[in-house]
This record gives sequence, structure tokens and C-alpha cells, in this order.
Amino acid sequence: MRGRAQAIAATLGQAAGPARGGGLGTLVAAAGTTLGQWLALEQERGRAFLFLPVAYGAGILVYFSAADEPNLWAAGLAALALGCLAFALRERRIAFFTAAGVAAVAAGFAAATLRTALAAHPVLAAPTGSVTLTGWVETFERRENGDRLTLRLARSEPALPQPLERVRVTSRQATGAKTGEAVSLTARLRPPADPPGPGLYDFGRDAFFSGIGASGFVIGQVRRAELGEAPSGVRLRAWLDQIRTGISQRIRSAIPGHAGAVADALVTGKRDGIPEGLNEAMRAAGTYHILSISGFHMALVAALVFLVVRGSLSLVPALALHHPVKAWAAAVALVVSTGYLVISGAEVATQRSWIMIAVVLVGVILGRGALTLRTLALAALAVLTLAPESLLGPSFQMSFAATLALVSGYVMLRPWAEHHAGDRGGLARGLLAATNGVAGLAMSSFVASLATTPYAAYHFNQIQLYGVPGNLLGAPIVEFVTMPLEMLALLLWPFGLDRPVWVLAGISIDLFVRVAEWVASWPGGKVPVAAFGPVALGLLSVGLILVAALSTPLRWAGLLFVALGLGLAPLKQRPLLAIDAEGATVAARGTDGRLRALSPRANRFALQRWLGADADPRLASDQSLIAGVICDAVGCAMALAGGGRAAFARDPEALADDCREARIVVTRFPAPAGCRATVVDLRGLAWTGAVTIFADADGYRIATSRDPTSMRPWFRPRPSGDALSLLRRPGAVAEAPAPQAAEEREPVEDGEPGQ
Repeated sequence: MRGRAQAIAATLGQAAGPARGGGLGTLVAAAGTTLGQWLALEQERGRAFLFLPVAYGAGILVYFSAADEPNLWAAGLAALALGCLAFALRERRIAFFTAAGVAAVAAGFAAATLRTALAAHPVLAAPTGSVTLTGWVETFERRENGDRLTLRLARSEPALPQPLERVRVTSRQATGAKTGEAVSLTARLRPPADPPGPGLYDFGRDAFFSGIGASGFVIGQVRRAELGEAPSGVRLRAWLDQIRTGISQRIRSAIPGHAGAVADALVTGKRDGIPEGLNEAMRAAGTYHILSISGFHMALVAALVFLVVRGSLSLVPALALHHPVKAWAAAVALVVSTGYLVISGAEVATQRSWIMIAVVLVGVILGRGALTLRTLALAALAVLTLAPESLLGPSFQMSFAATLALVSGYVMLRPWAEHHAGDRGGLARGLLAATNGVAGLAMSSFVASLATTPYAAYHFNQIQLYGVPGNLLGAPIVEFVTMPLEMLALLLWPFGLDRPVWVLAGISIDLFVRVAEWVASWPGGKVPVAAFGPVALGLLSVGLILVAALSTPLRWAGLLFVALGLGLAPLKQRPLLAIDAEGATVAARGTDGRLRALSPRANRFALQRWLGADADPRLASDQSLIAGVICDAVGCAMALAGGGRAAFARDPEALADDCREARIVVTRFPAPAGCRATVVDLRGLAWTGAVTIFADADGYRIATSRDPTSMRPWFRPRPSGDALSLLRRPGAVAEAPAPQAAEEREPVEDGEPGQ
């Protein structure tokens, strides 16, 4: 053990104190000495650096958990001061590591504060009537249920209350629009969607960091407009989209049908031609990630280019012996990966993957390890600095969890592999390599699936049991056949020799699709998982990081955190009622313990998310969701779990009967004095967003999507004045006069947030 490791061990041993007598004192001293040795080894092996992005991410989480927006200068100065303190304590190792960790937390907090300040833009405060919008198409997406356009606004008629920069609108019919062209359309706008429920994904935050100030639906046709030259950013997007469209048309002309759509998705990232049934089959088979251009594709392209270039250069002895062909191959792979980023649309998830691959390749160019835990930590720091908000999304969490587990497993098994590499020769060694290759692929799929399972369960409320066999059977087809053929076809395209190669790629994709559909047909592959809280996910994440990042027996302390997370996850209470942010969709738990749609018109997306959080496999269109719900012109009612009835009053005339007969009444009108039911006043949703209501022994408890006492830039603007109480006990007096019935908000029937 080298000097600094010995110093750390000695310091920690002294901290444990001398042994006093025998028994417990000796045991404590021995434990302290062993712990000191383990920590010294971790530091000597550079494992302390791996926790820098963990502390940095913790600071980002603290920022997003804050009740109000922090002051940018205060956050920046605090991070700077703590960084200087850590530098000053660099000679005192324990104090230095402690101060460096705190400084990293402060730096993450400051980075998130700065990102929000730079992303700040106006957000629509309230829904509008019909408005005519004129602007440039910044992004265009064709979907099964219509086209979705993001407009860089030039003007609106009548003028919007807030000077919005971008809006995202959906048309239920084909628009024929193209990226970069000027259009005019009529639409009804609303603020970006709130979370569909407490603890669910915040689409309003996602829209804020994407620069979206409002969303809505197109009324009528999308018309061409004259606006002059588009902004430079829009022109660049249009140029890139032309390249992507040309590639897409070439692919689909050579590969018809679903195979062509999949081939197009693998190259350009355009998935509009893939039917939803095939998407569901790939999700069930655990291979859907292959369609999303992310870490898998970036790593595959970079690895293929690196291996081909390095192998080709190694055939020339003069180059292989006297020049750094490995660094040259990495440089070429970096250039090609950057080109792949461009033609794939450079979406946020793809950008994160490119950053990670770029860090790895730059490390190879500089003579570092190809893929180590340190390069992964650097990539995480880079991604979190550029987009701190990505930490909260499933893409970042799942991609880095899978990569962390795979790299850690590689680091653990590499000594064994190197030791046995020369044990056999000739045919026996080839057979062993083939066997190990299959076993390695299976093990990689298992490790990656295991590492991403908590995040899939948390965000999507389901676990795919057949991800390992699905990837074992399907991924090699794409990895070793489809992607190399598509890269070759792109190289041959300028010479007009690409069409036969595309046809071969299409055949391989047909095989991949059949494999995915076959695996998806196996029974019991999709396991619904009830929603659990962020604390449980945090404990599971800490456990994964400790097991993967540490190298001494200290790593097994992570299993304790995993056990705590697994034990805490099932303890989350199921709600009695769920209400969306619009107050138009209400679900209540029936006498059979399952949710029912209490409102006559429902936002299907919100309803589907509630069913998922309840581990209920039904679809939002299932007729059993309205079984036992009785509706008339003024409202709906149903029998409630635990006894009594729940009523949804859409008209003031219904309140008298509902107050007398129901246990709980949901309405946006003030209930009469002396109402014997508990009243949920939907007007309070303007401050809370979507809510869930729980039945406790002493009454009802509410969980809100938004803290009514706090305000963040991505929250919907709120009415002036004090917040209205959402829950009113029996006999209480209403706080304010009723709004007009015309103010009741329209639900979004197809239910896609942030459109």
C-alpha cells in the first residue's frame, strides 16, 4: 500500500481509538482498522472520484426540491466559496473529501439554477379561445393520430397575453408542413400540461426546458405564410431535416412496409411509420430501446467504425508499428458518431449519448482506458452540467444505470478473463470464445435489465420479464447484421450501389421483428408494478452505485440500501380519489378495490397513468371503468370503497341531493351551508394541480402535484389572491362565489400531454 493510502488507514485507525481491554473494545478497534484499510484502498484506486457526479446530482435534486426559485448569485457564490474551502483543505484528506463532496453538491445546485435562468421564457397563463398563429415550423413529427408541430412564433391574432416564443400544436390530419417553412394556423392553446398526478412525470417542467410556452390543437388547415427569412436556428434545423428526409425516402423506397420504418428509425430516428402494435411487441420483448437512438446505437456505431478503422490500419505494418493507429481509429469514430448525431435529429437523449461516447473516445485518443468507471463519471458530469433537468427523466437514469452496471461488471471480470485467455488454443479456444460470447451477451442483457428495472418500474409501472431472452435473440441481429449493412449502404449511396444492401438490411430487420413478436407472445411477460415513492427509488439507486462503484467489501453495504428500498416500495398507500389538474377527470375507488372513471368525459392519458400507478392492467378505454357509475345531465355517482358514495356534480342543482346522500362530493361550485358530505372544491386545483385523496382514520388526506405555497418557473401561473381550500369538511362554509358553468375546462380526450 502506497504512502497516501497508509496515511488514510492510519488516520482512520486512530479515529477508531485504542482498544480498551478485551471484548467489545478490541472488536471495535479491529473493525475501525479494517474499515480504514478498505477506505484507503478505495481512495488509492481512485474510487472517490466516482462519487463526484453523485454529489453533483444530489445538488441538482436539492434544487428541484426547493419550494421557491433560488437566487442565482447566491447559489454561484456558495459553490465558489465551498470549492475554495475544499482546495484549502487539500492536505487534510478526510476534511478535503468532506469539503469536496459538499462543494460538488453546491456546484450541482448552482448549475441547475443557472440552467433555469438561461432557459427562462414566457409561459401561457390560461387557456385561450381560437387564435391565429403565424411562425416558422421548428420541428415536425408525423404520428398515427396526426401531425405535431413546434412553431417559433412571429405573431398571433389576437395578441396572446404573454409574448410566447414557441408553441407546440397537434393537428388531427396531415398538414404537409416541413421544417423551416413559414405557416399560419388557427389553434386553441393552453398552458403546458401539469403532472397527471402527484409523483408522476412533470410534463410542464419538460416543456419549460424545451422552450415551449403553450400547447394546443389546430383548428382547420395549416396554411403557408410569407414571413421572410427564418431565424438561423430554424434554417439549420431545416437543412438537417432535408438531409434526414432524403435518407428516409431512400431507405423506405428500398425497404417497404414495417421493416423500412424500423430501418429508417435506426438511421434517422424517425419512428412515425412504425405501427403501435409493433411498438408494443418490442416493449414486451424488451427490445424497444433498439428503436430509440441512444447509447446503444451510438456505442454500436462508434465501436464498428473503431474496429474497422483500427483493423484496416493494423494491416499495414509501417503504420501499426510506428503510429498511434488506436488513437486515429478513435478520432475517426468520433467524427462518424458526430455525423450520426446530426442525421439522427440530435434529440436530447441522443445528445446525452453522444457526450458519453465522445468522452470515451477522447480518453482513447489521449491514451486512457477505452471505457472505465472514471470516463463514465466524466460523461455524467458533462451531461448533468449541460442539462441538469435530465437527471429527473427515465432516459438518463436508465442509460447510466445500465452502463454503470455493465462497466462495473467488466472491471470485475477482466482479471479473470485475462488469466484464462491463453489457456486453450486452436479450435478449442475458438469454441470457448464463441461460448463466452453468447454467455457474455446473455449476462450483459441480464445485468443491464436488472440495473434498469427499478427505473422502469418507477416511471412506467411495469417490468418486462423477457428482456434478457428478447435481447439475446434480437440484439445480435441488429448489432452484427443490420447496423453494419446500414452503414455500408450509406457509404455506397453516393455511388448508387446502396439498394441491394438496403434490401439485405430489410431481410435482417424482418427477422428481428419476427423474433420480437415471438418473444412478446410468450405469456406473463409484462408485470404491472404499483407506484412507489422517490425515497424508495433513491435507496435503490444508492445501493446500485455502492455495489458498482466500490471495489472492496464495502460495496456490499449497497445491498442494505437495496433491501431498504425494496421494503419501502410496497408501503405506498393507494388513493381513494384521483383528480387531474383540469378538474375534468375524476377517478374513484370502487367497492371491489379498483378505480372507476367518475367523470363522464375523461382525459385518457391521465386515466391510463392512474391505472398504471395502481398496477391495474386495464386500458383507459376498458368499459369496466364505468361499471357501476350512474350519470345524468347534472353529474355522476358511484359506490365508494369503505362505504358511502362519491358524487361528481357538474351543475349546482345536483349539490343538494349529493350533499345529503354522498360521502364525498367533487364539484367546482360552492356547496350549500350545512352540506353533510366532504366537498372537494375543484377551484383549488389552480394552486395545487392534480391531486390524490386518501382515506385515513381521522378523515381525508390530500397529496398535491404542486405545493400551493411555492412557485417555480415551470408551474402554471396562478390566480391572484390567496389559495382556495381544496377540501372542505362537512358543514363548512364555501370560501368564494361560484364561477360560471362556462368556465369548466374541456378535457383532452386523447390525453397526450404537452401537445
